[in-house]
Amino acid sequence: MKALLFAAAPTDTDTILAPAARMLQRVSSFKPIRLANSVSQRIQYEARAYLSNTSTTQDSSAKVGAVYKRFGVDLSDSSLMTQSITHKSFSHGSVPTNERLGYLGRTFLEMHVTQRKWDKVNSKKILRSSVATSISADKLAKVARSMGVDEVMRWKSPSSSLGAKVGEDTILAHTMEAIVGAVYHDKGPKAAKEFITKHIYPY
Repeated sequence: MKALLFAAAPTDTDTILAPAARMLQRVSSFKPIRLANSVSQRIQYEARAYLSNTSTTQDSSAKVGAVYKRFGVDLSDSSLMTQSITHKSFSHGSVPTNERLGYLGRTFLEMHVTQRKWDKVNSKKILRSSVATSISADKLAKVARSMGVDEVMRWKSPSSSLGAKVGEDTILAHTMEAIVGAVYHDKGPKAAKEFITKHIYPY
């Protein structure tokens, strides 16, 4: 079983998985085979997750840059691009997450769309509802996916099932807000307004 485990896990994860492999060997000697198999599956899942994160980190700069190019944006601070697509659920190491950029982007989105609708809607209740609909999570996720943000977004699904994408649309919407925040932070309000008008509202 140990041989099968390391056949599935590449060499660069040996150090990380060694303690778990030793545990599996001990469990196999005195517990039912079902339990040993369960432990083996979990270790292999963690190995795949680790390798996925490592691979994404290695080539993310070029891929994220390509996404921003599709948006027609060239940030002067390239680190903001990586930060904007890094959710807090991802094992991001020293790279900041996109929480603050998302908050900045959402705030500016609401203000800009509210200004655009101001002369068209007299009721506060209707105005609030109209703004919320125009920049809903579903619409933001749709924009993000159409530009390939889902292919570069760094996050981890809360589900333990391999390949699961539970909550992806919600994270995509937040990432889209973070991209708006990155544009605003790097290029200023004028560029952010142009970005929103071109890609988000009206959409």
